[in-house]
Parts: sequence; structure tokens; C-alpha cells
Amino acid sequence: MNGTAHSRAQVPPGVQCFVGDEARRRRRIEERVVSVFEGWDYEEIIPPLFDYADVFAGQALAPKTYSFVGRDGSLLALRPDFTSLLAKVAAGRLAQRPAPIRLYYSGEVLRYEPPKAGRQSELFQMGLEHLGGGPPAADAEILAVAAECLEALGVRGWVLALGHVGVFNGLLEGATADAGTLESLRERVDAKDAHGAHEALSAAGVGREVAEAVVRLTSLSGDASVLAEATRAFAFSPRALQAVAELRGVVDGLTAAGLGAHLALDLGEVRGLDYYTGLVFRAYAPGLGFEVGGGGRYDALLARFGRPMPAVGFMLGLDRVALLLDRQQADPGPAAPFAESVGGTDLGAALARARGRRAAGARVRFDHGGPR
Repeated sequence: MNGTAHSRAQVPPGVQCFVGDEARRRRRIEERVVSVFEGWDYEEIIPPLFDYADVFAGQALAPKTYSFVGRDGSLLALRPDFTSLLAKVAAGRLAQRPAPIRLYYSGEVLRYEPPKAGRQSELFQMGLEHLGGGPPAADAEILAVAAECLEALGVRGWVLALGHVGVFNGLLEGATADAGTLESLRERVDAKDAHGAHEALSAAGVGREVAEAVVRLTSLSGDASVLAEATRAFAFSPRALQAVAELRGVVDGLTAAGLGAHLALDLGEVRGLDYYTGLVFRAYAPGLGFEVGGGGRYDALLARFGRPMPAVGFMLGLDRVALLLDRQQADPGPAAPFAESVGGTDLGAALARARGRRAAGARVRFDHGGPR
């Protein structure tokens, strides 16, 4: 036997199985979110479960991808991500469709997680992609959709924490540090570790003005006043200032639309998948110590597949949303109705009665007591 010993009835670590009320509750959550996507005129897409492995060749995804060799010798991979797949579809099957293209998905992705991490490898995601729209309008649109999803689910106290990777990238424009050093610095900034960020900057040989600005990112979070502070602090970097201005346009639009109370700014929000180029955000709510979803702008990704265009999207993790609703004691919808027992000794007559009750909208349990 190869691998870890296991019983025939045991499922592998990191995968899940839901039955009855568990499955029904998850389906209600999915239906509410999908109804919001449909309400904003996004079109459903059901992409393939696996594709060529080079579709997911980014630095962040490749190490987490389950890959295998196809019968024809091609290196294939189970999808660890929807966004890369949708970018490929937009450049291929939908190549003649004019932008903007609005697509949504709901399904599973699979990502390798070390067993000791205590995290799931099988994740159910509900999300959408706005392909072809630039900031701030498309950014504001997908944030408004995310907000409505959380409202429709009955989540209490939710917040959208907004950042922009262009601030971090703009401050370090021209830096000669290698990719590994920059990634270490990104991790320290995202962790709000000012001391660690300072050490990483020293190793990268970054000048004092830039270093002070990058370390400042670790504490630049709060309400919209953070943007004014950032404008003053990053005056020496045109690219960082442009990123702050883009973020201000999104915040102003959302505030005017009545969502200002649900927004927070975090300019140290620089982690995430390596294809993000602009706005990034995460959705939080009381009762969960981590985000329930998030997304961002990825203007360079579609060019990899031959159709350059701006793009932005987000996803909600069904597993995390279900856990949050449970902890907040929020009900995503009514329970299934009571099932009427329909049966009798005459199989044909009993089945006819069951069909009649179903036609009337009743939930039935067929209980024929005749000869088996």
C-alpha cells in the first residue's frame, strides 16, 4: 500500500462530506449569494474541474496545486483557483465577446495544505469576475455586490477592509532587491510587523525615505482619514500617490452609495495571490478571527492568455460563511418543510397519491407497505 495507512471508510485529510441538514444549509447560503450575482446581471460559468497545469503557474498557486499526468502525457492540474480559469476562458471561448464580461461561479477548488496546518484542501467558493472594467467604477461595483451578499445572508457587523497593492509596489519601484527578499518584506508588512519590515528593508538595501514609508504601511489603517495621511507620507512616489487616488475614488463612491460605515482602510494589506495589481480587499465580521472572503484587481492576468484587459473580482468562502453564520446564530433561510408520509398496500394507487401531493407542492416520503 502506498502512502498513509487508512481504512476503506476513511476520507483523506482536508476533504469534506455534508449530509442532510448540513448540505441543505450550505445550499441555502449558495442560493442567496447566487441570487445577488444574478441580480447584478452576472452570467454563470461552470469551468472545467482540471486544466493544463501551466494555467496555474503563478508563484502563489503552483506549490498548492494537485497536478497529474494525463493519458496523452500532458501535465494537468485540478483547479486551485477560479480566476485563472475564467481569464483563460475570456481569452479563448469568449474571445469574440465584447468587454465588459461579467461572470460568476460557484464550486469547489482544491489546494494542497500540509496536514499539520489544520486547513481544508477542498474549498467551496462563490465569486464573480468583472472582465474589462477599470477603476474606480468596476472596483466599486464588485464591492457593492459583496456588500449585498453579506446583507442578504444576514451577517451582522460586517466590514470590507480595503487596500491597494500599488502603494507597496510604488514605494519600492526601482528597488534592486531579489524576489525572495521582496516577498519576505511583503509578509512582514502584511503581518503589521514594523521591526521585521525594518530588518527586511535593511537586507534589501532600500534608501531611508523609502524604508520609512514602507514601515509606515504597517500602521496605516483605520477610516478614510488614512488616505489623507498616506497622500502626505508618500508625496515622493508618484506611483504610490496614484494608487492612493484610485482607492479614494472607490471609497468616495461607496460612501455616497451609503456603504461608508462598513468600510475600513488598511494600506498594509499587501498579501494575496501574486496576480493582484490594484485594489485588494477582505471581508470580516464579528465571530470569526479571519476573513470570509476577498478579492482584488488583476489587470495583468488576462495578457498571459493573449487578451490584455483590466479585471477585478472577489469570492466568498462557503465554509467560512457557514461557520460565521453559525457563530452569529444567523439563519440563512427556512428549514425544509415536514415530509408527509404517503403509502398504502396498492403500489399504483399509493404512487399516484404521492405524485398528486408533489404536484401540489408538498414534500413527501413514499412509504409503500405492500409486497417487496
